[in-house]
Amino acid sequence: MDKLRAVEAKSGADLVSAQFACEMDSRDSLAHLRSEFVVPKVNQVGGKSGTDNGDKECIYMCGNSLGLQPKRARRVVCEELDEWAHKGVTGHFRHAQQRPWVSYREPVVAKMAPIVGAKPAEVGVMNSLTTNIHLMLAAFYRPTAQRYKVLIEGKAFPSDHYAV
Repeated sequence: MDKLRAVEAKSGADLVSAQFACEMDSRDSLAHLRSEFVVPKVNQVGGKSGTDNGDKECIYMCGNSLGLQPKRARRVVCEELDEWAHKGVTGHFRHAQQRPWVSYREPVVAKMAPIVGAKPAEVGVMNSLTTNIHLMLAAFYRPTAQRYKVLIEGKAFPSDHYAV
């Protein structure tokens, strides 16, 4: 918060103003990555088509399960489908784009380990949260007459509720 207050004082813009938001955007070292994503238009996501804002980009603040689509996602998915079509099961090991399916976790684990403060051998990257919840319950949940409830937050992703 101190850093935000310092920017507020230096810029003269109120912390909760559009001017302050623009100031912070101008300082964003990752701003150049914005052009790598598809930002839906207001009228594409159910906004009022009769307004002047219909053709403007949305203010998209959902980073949950579906953030903005990377522009290269379609190309990469098509490349994987082509690998599958042309190589079948051998795509697990030999991949034209150097993305073999069997060892896909290795570079991800190497990058994730320092983020979570662990050694690569201590990190596992797999599945989705819902799948992992299901696997954990299947492996470890042993209800008894006295201990049979599982608590989950009320606003969890719907599939997480189904898994529990």
